[in-house]
Amino acid sequence: MFSVIASAMTFLCLVVSAEADELVTGPLDSDQNNPDQKSDSENIIDNLVKELAQIRDQIETKGVKVSLNEVLVQGIANNPELVAAFSQIQQQEWALIGAQREWYPKLDLSSGTTSIGYNWRTDVTDPYAAPRQTLTERGNPADPANPPPSPAKTSYKSNNFIIYPYLTVTWSFLDPSRQPTINSEAATLQQQKYLFAQSARGLILNLQKAYYQLQSSKQNIDSSRKILEINLRQLKIMEARGSIGMVTVYDIEQTKAQLFTQLSQLINYTNDYTEQTAELARLMALPKDSLAVPIESAAPQGNWSQPLSETLNFAVKHREEILSNLTAAESEKWSAVASLRKYLPVFKLTGTGSLYKTNGYSNVPVNQDPEFNYQTNRTWNASAGINFNWSIFDGGINAANAQSSLASSRRYLANVAKSEDQVIKEVRSSYGQMLTAKVGIDSARQALKSAQIAQTAARTRFEVGVGDITSVVQAITQLSTAAAEFSSQILNYNNAIAELYRYSATWPTSMKREIDTRIKSLRANPEP
Repeated sequence: MFSVIASAMTFLCLVVSAEADELVTGPLDSDQNNPDQKSDSENIIDNLVKELAQIRDQIETKGVKVSLNEVLVQGIANNPELVAAFSQIQQQEWALIGAQREWYPKLDLSSGTTSIGYNWRTDVTDPYAAPRQTLTERGNPADPANPPPSPAKTSYKSNNFIIYPYLTVTWSFLDPSRQPTINSEAATLQQQKYLFAQSARGLILNLQKAYYQLQSSKQNIDSSRKILEINLRQLKIMEARGSIGMVTVYDIEQTKAQLFTQLSQLINYTNDYTEQTAELARLMALPKDSLAVPIESAAPQGNWSQPLSETLNFAVKHREEILSNLTAAESEKWSAVASLRKYLPVFKLTGTGSLYKTNGYSNVPVNQDPEFNYQTNRTWNASAGINFNWSIFDGGINAANAQSSLASSRRYLANVAKSEDQVIKEVRSSYGQMLTAKVGIDSARQALKSAQIAQTAARTRFEVGVGDITSVVQAITQLSTAAAEFSSQILNYNNAIAELYRYSATWPTSMKREIDTRIKSLRANPEP
């Protein structure tokens, strides 16, 4: 599609160059002397106009005609930007739930050295430092009947099957840092909700602007084609008169230049139209083989009845950019409190229980058969009480983290003032644009009517011989300019109204309900 437009532009440049050469080198071609045949210029323009019409027809064929309300509803229902923003809310919701669950007791089941398994052990004792008998003492014992034994090395073996589970229950009933952490996560969750609303408002504004821009381009195409038809009729008249010597080559070429200039505008408008249909399809998240085209013609949409002062006050109180910075600052303050409170002791209720069970033999001489030494042992152990953990000094880490959070809080508070200034600027700008565009529409409408009358009068004067072609060209140029200005003023007005809704934090009619419906669907089906 874009390649066709590029080819048309290239071809147009070649034609203009050829026409300029003709103006310099000589008279009209002989085939122009036949009024029943189309000139080369007419054929070229007819072909280019047909190609542009084919491009537009392709868009219309693939496009679904939609109203502005349908665009907004479908965009809100399908655009993945809201999925990404809502995922941030869900992420923070679970972070808050995690912080709140710190109130719950904790149950740990663990094991000792061996949870379930075998234990083998061999103990070897060598009393190498003990005094030993001399040979004389052995030959002449003090008590021949009970001579003292010499110390000897001993070895014992053990083999047991062990079961050793260990259960611990703890409840931190007094943790000074827990509630500030919960408050911080709750404030962050509220911030994410404000950011989601901000994304939704931005999406609605982008959908409205894309639709209005598409309407404006369509209006420009229609106006340009009508003016092009006027120029074509004028060219036929000029070439017919040129064939009998009533006008000069200069007059004819001036008309052609005007014609090709208008054709260039039509090409540009068509190019804009194709780009804008693609952008609207992206915002609506349409399938790859679908486009959306406006079913409504360009016209002023809605009005804004609130005075500027009330609009500003409402915007400053409700704009999500301001509120999100306030909640972010609050979150950072609570984070600082939580960090400082980590220096306070944490008191816990603790209960433990364990079972130590063995089956086997223990401390049997290595060279002895343990056949009669097998036995089972069971030991139950339980305890309950209160203990505490007090981090008296951590090198100042938590204190530094608290100062970092406080600095971040101050930054968000500074952003609040910055956002307020931006909100006031946006509302004032949009409000002023609405007022000027409202006046501009009336002025441009009158200018368009006057330009239409002027070009009709200029062509009539030229046809009866009391005017010149320059006046005709100027009148048609003024008509083209007036048509474009009228379309531009309507676009400016519609954009200003859409921006006032966005920048004053006011939902357009029924859009809040559509947003709530999308949120419910995302909760029911979180997959994108």
